[in-house]
Amino acid sequence: MPAAPHSPDDQIYFVIPLSVQREGDDDYCVGNAQLDAFYHFPLQGVRIVEWLREGRSPRTIKTDLSIERIDLDVDDFIATLRDIGFVYPDSEDGRYLEAISATAGSDRRIRFAIPLPIARMIFSPASLAIYLAILSLAVYSAIADPRLRLNFSAFYLESHLTLTLVLLLVLYGITALMHELGHILAAARLGVQSRLGLGNRMWSLVAEADLSGILALPKAQRYLPLLGGMIVDLLSVSLVTLLIGWLLARGHTGFEIQLMQAWILQILISMSWQFNVFMKTDIYYVLCNYFGHPDLDREARIYLRDRMHALSFGAIGEKAPDGFDRAHLGVLRAFATIWLVGRIASLAFLFLILIPTLARYFVRARDAFADPAGSRAFAYDAAAFAAISALLFMIGMTLWLRRRRSAVRPIHPGDLS
Repeated sequence: MPAAPHSPDDQIYFVIPLSVQREGDDDYCVGNAQLDAFYHFPLQGVRIVEWLREGRSPRTIKTDLSIERIDLDVDDFIATLRDIGFVYPDSEDGRYLEAISATAGSDRRIRFAIPLPIARMIFSPASLAIYLAILSLAVYSAIADPRLRLNFSAFYLESHLTLTLVLLLVLYGITALMHELGHILAAARLGVQSRLGLGNRMWSLVAEADLSGILALPKAQRYLPLLGGMIVDLLSVSLVTLLIGWLLARGHTGFEIQLMQAWILQILISMSWQFNVFMKTDIYYVLCNYFGHPDLDREARIYLRDRMHALSFGAIGEKAPDGFDRAHLGVLRAFATIWLVGRIASLAFLFLILIPTLARYFVRARDAFADPAGSRAFAYDAAAFAAISALLFMIGMTLWLRRRRSAVRPIHPGDLS
């Protein structure tokens, strides 16, 4: 005779493996790195998860909460847990493995499983001390030899435009890969596997290391993975500076020196770009971690839409959902202001500088072809330079517009660049 089905109040649930990290007084980050799913729960939510793990039924949980005089919709919370895949009825525990397989199968990014001893060696205290010594040597060398200081004119070339662009793209690719490997190795040192893919920040193409798994770590341990890329950038600048000094000592003074100088500028620009927190850069995630906000970017968008809705008497924007966290409005207002100013400045840069500059590249190429006394080699060089620049811009712009149309998960602290 078949067993009678569970009533909803008597159902026993299977709880998937979850990490729980305290973020604030009544805020906990709960998630599963294999599913790349992390959410912020209040203390009572964490307690319900633990009770379900212990095998308690919703009826028992409701009784316990009523004794403590806690008013909480247990059924609604369990329904949410089921929707996000954190719990299943005990007879459906196999669905967890199916969810892991589906997540892995739909992810086209490269997954890294770096041996723990290697990661620990690269980001050990002794290694970090060596990196600091290399940085100090590079700074001392630049002070002693003015030729090793920053050359802010390194990007300005009158010839070999396409060759320089292609070489700088190759060097940028190396730098970007090293930056992301910094994130990945620092995370691997703490036992977190990462994934690497290609993405964008607005119209700029970037490599992305997904470090969502670090949310399973205590807050204090997340800073090294978050800042690992910039540590590698500083090391790269130091090594290239010392390489320039080595080349100069051997009599090199031409194109290769200017190329190396341009490479240093490129790395430093990339590092300064990380402070554009309105584009979800490395420093953005550092701020999210420090202030205990799971996703300041998303919260700022919700807050700004809510303000527009209030100021326009409902004509534009939309009211913030009931569950929206208003406990730390000071931080959110400050970030929303930075976000809004940054977006406006970026759009101004796009329409007033970037697009006109790309147009001038094509005008220069056209004029080079129209000049009967001009060099055909330079004309083709200028045309190829303009075409490559425009192609990179168009790819980045396409990705940006496509992502704007797609839904963004509410909590996803990965995609560092």
